[in-house]
Amino acid sequence: MRFKDYYKTLEVDERASQEDVKKSYRRLAKKYHPDANPGNRTAEERFKEINEAYNVVGDETKRKKYDQLRFYGRPDTNHNGWYSFDPEFLKNHGWPGAAGAEQPNPFGQFFGQGFAFSDILRDLFGINGMHTGGEVQPETPRDVSGNIKISFTEAITGAERVIAVRQTKKCPACHGTGQDRLAMCKRCHGKGAISTKKKIRIKLPAGVEDGHQLRLRGLGSETPGLNSRLGDVIITVQVESHPYFRRTGADIFCEARVEETGLQSGTRLRVPTLHGKQVELNIPAGTKKGTVFRLKNYGVQFTTRQGDQFVKIV
Repeated sequence: MRFKDYYKTLEVDERASQEDVKKSYRRLAKKYHPDANPGNRTAEERFKEINEAYNVVGDETKRKKYDQLRFYGRPDTNHNGWYSFDPEFLKNHGWPGAAGAEQPNPFGQFFGQGFAFSDILRDLFGINGMHTGGEVQPETPRDVSGNIKISFTEAITGAERVIAVRQTKKCPACHGTGQDRLAMCKRCHGKGAISTKKKIRIKLPAGVEDGHQLRLRGLGSETPGLNSRLGDVIITVQVESHPYFRRTGADIFCEARVEETGLQSGTRLRVPTLHGKQVELNIPAGTKKGTVFRLKNYGVQFTTRQGDQFVKIV
């Protein structure tokens, strides 16, 4: 079994300081970043390999585990830059110590039974370090979605709400590895992530419509790994119906009942509006049912336009 030599990938010596590792990573990441090499498939693959390597060597705890794995491996001359890990070889070599001293079995103590090298790399580093020829796909930030209900009037005037958002965050105890000194992290139970709840105050603008989506950037769940990214919170607004008014964009619609005698002889009708004020509407003699009257500028106020109110006689 083999895994990549991350030191070679990062172009540093295995004795390099963490600061030197970081400097080399930044230099290489800048050089092979997809934005600097549009359409260059080779550069894209190199960039992924660099990030994979830094995810391990750039973290002191992961680096120590990785170095121990390398120590008990053997250089494979047929695959330059790789190391072979043979379970029998590990079983037959004790921990480093005085010559002739009986040493404990590193295979059993360090890894336990049921050895599977790909599982070890995944458990220790949060990645699959085995060479499969496949691509290491960066994980997409996780958005958190939810709904919020507001009244018809609040949609017209604007509103504020405090919402509780449940997020998934990288475990602060194990930094997303799921491991604590080769044991399962007790904080996250080996998952590498924890669930948290955050209260957020949001302001809904005046005139917000039913189905409107409000995106709060960077307040969603966090992807695992060294180069973790935060998703967004997406809130869908649900506007409750009104017993009298309907709305389309900036315009308001309602109905008013008038008796036949009033339609024939004409009458005056007091019509309620959005803000509680009543407007007197003149109904001329001979008006028919289904006629629509317009109350100019009594609709929803937007920055670019003022809507109207339309009254249908029924």
